[in-house]
Amino acid sequence: MTPLLLTAVILFTIAMVFYTWGIWAEKYARRLKLWHVYMFAIGVAIDAFATVLTYVEVGGLVWTPHSIMGFISLGLMTIHFGWAILVIKRGEEHALVNFHKLSLFVWSVWMISYLSGFLLGMGKFG
Repeated sequence: MTPLLLTAVILFTIAMVFYTWGIWAEKYARRLKLWHVYMFAIGVAIDAFATVLTYVEVGGLVWTPHSIMGFISLGLMTIHFGWAILVIKRGEEHALVNFHKLSLFVWSVWMISYLSGFLLGMGKFG
């Protein structure tokens, strides 16, 4: 594994930690809070940066089931983050306490992408 790809893998894992922390903290709090949105932002930003590093390492877009799922996941995470900002700004209680439903869906899709990348990478070492 090249140093650039290793950096991307480490960053994807850091993104997973922040994003997961934000998602599950929101679920257990039973209400979207501003600090959850910051966690989403950190996760999305790091994931996007790691995606750019991967793109540079590979030399362009490579369309595989994993990469397609990754782009869908990054898109959903970005939409999720943007929607979280709107929900916080509006401050409507119903939206704040039900936001976790969207969060868990987006997180689940992203985890499929993350885990598929992990398994694909592990397959290269075996």
